[in-house]
Amino acid sequence: MNTLDWSSVTIDNNDLDLIYNLLLEKETPMTPLQLAEELIDNRIKAYKKSGKEEEKQDDKYYRPGKVYGAGDEIEFPLNDNAKGVVKEVREGVNPALGIFSVITVEFPDGTVKEFASGLSSHKLNKFNYSNPDENLSDPKYVYKKFGRKIGRKIASVLSENEDLVRIGSFWFPQALLTEVNPGYLNLAEAVLEMEEGRPLHTEEILEQIEYPMDSNPELTIFSFNYAMQNDKRFGEVGPVNVVLWTLKEMQPEDVRKTPMTLKFNEDLLRYGADPDNEEIPVIAIQDELEKEQLVEPQEIVDSCTVCISYPHWKAGTLPLVGALQTIFPTANETDNVVFNFRDKKTGETFLGWVILSKNYVCGLKPWYRANGIIPGSIFKVNRTDDSGVIELELIPPRSGKDWILSFNLDAKNHFSFVTNQHKVTTQFDERMVVYVENSPQLDTFWEANNRKEANLIRQIELVFRELAKDNPQGIIHFNEVYAGINMLRRVPPRLLYAILLKEESIQRIDQMYFKLVDKDEEENG
Repeated sequence: MNTLDWSSVTIDNNDLDLIYNLLLEKETPMTPLQLAEELIDNRIKAYKKSGKEEEKQDDKYYRPGKVYGAGDEIEFPLNDNAKGVVKEVREGVNPALGIFSVITVEFPDGTVKEFASGLSSHKLNKFNYSNPDENLSDPKYVYKKFGRKIGRKIASVLSENEDLVRIGSFWFPQALLTEVNPGYLNLAEAVLEMEEGRPLHTEEILEQIEYPMDSNPELTIFSFNYAMQNDKRFGEVGPVNVVLWTLKEMQPEDVRKTPMTLKFNEDLLRYGADPDNEEIPVIAIQDELEKEQLVEPQEIVDSCTVCISYPHWKAGTLPLVGALQTIFPTANETDNVVFNFRDKKTGETFLGWVILSKNYVCGLKPWYRANGIIPGSIFKVNRTDDSGVIELELIPPRSGKDWILSFNLDAKNHFSFVTNQHKVTTQFDERMVVYVENSPQLDTFWEANNRKEANLIRQIELVFRELAKDNPQGIIHFNEVYAGINMLRRVPPRLLYAILLKEESIQRIDQMYFKLVDKDEEENG
């Protein structure tokens, strides 16, 4: 029986033929979602047509309204299409139902069951056995529920077809593309140079270089996009369904290469600690180096708070983790996606970039400095009505000044932590906050602590001693250790926790508290 099973739909050769002919007929590039809508409509039309043929053979299916006699064979679609033979017919007794009969049906396995016959009023008399859920033949319903899933399958199949090309989210047959004179690409480069890194839509570029448009503007634009995509000078940076161009060499440095303080040094694995150790509890620190935080939540959120660690504060970035992944724009093809940040208080906007492969967002350094953001600061990231604009919102602190930990460097690059009163502009995590003055010395300090010969255990012990100066018991919360060691080098939470568990000079007091054990204590212990 022909049925509509959208949950496990596959894209076959007939679908590919449909897609290819559709693109040829419309002469318009289309997205997988647009193609999914067409495919759904086509399949439903074919299904309904085949259903009319099936109606002719519907006599074999059980209908309570039909009159059956001994020896009749009946098929029961709602009982795994089981077939049975009528063995006996008797008069039914139920005044509320009127006149009807009861048939005794025997199945191949010897089972005997009774069913109604000649019953004029029953929902199974008009039940659509071939499509029990009528919604599955409603194109709007199917697209809303299964469109994205089908679109992803279409995109996967199209990516294996050499006759089709993709620009952003749009696909089109390569054979129909028009050729672009290299001179126009040089003009496009000049236009983007004048914009000094500001991304432009293809239409803006074509208008400025006075590119000749033929009778099909969409095809002209797609052809020009294809030519730019195959030219190493240009970078496509638009989010899903939007094409934007920049010159790769004019993209910000933090887009072209990972900022120094975000890089993870694989040498840290030499300490033999296991970050998958089952003793490690759930650690609520936003860090893109933790793989479990990169699982995108099912629920899309409109607002999310983020607590900035020192590595991200120094780089002017934030980690693309957890619910934040549902707020920021993404892309199907490009790794770098451009958008606009907007300050909720001032309304000012500035460019931001999502670096998908490295799971961070950059472009925030001026905003951090202008708004007094420090490591450990907490602020909001909000979705707006414009998908290309992300809002930043400070959260009023309990007081304009507070006693917080300060990070200091002396002339010899020796560090210390001292508690002082400082101005604060937004809420902060009391275990993660560290006041620090931005200076070139921070870079030389970081480089020195990330040399191959730098001893991580020694660094951890120094952090413990500094953090415990005002704590007679010397017991430190894990989040404080994480914030402190990440002032020196990039260490993800679970790896750091695993190292603390493994190191003999560190004693775990409970799940989140640790203590540095002095040699005198070890000998007397």
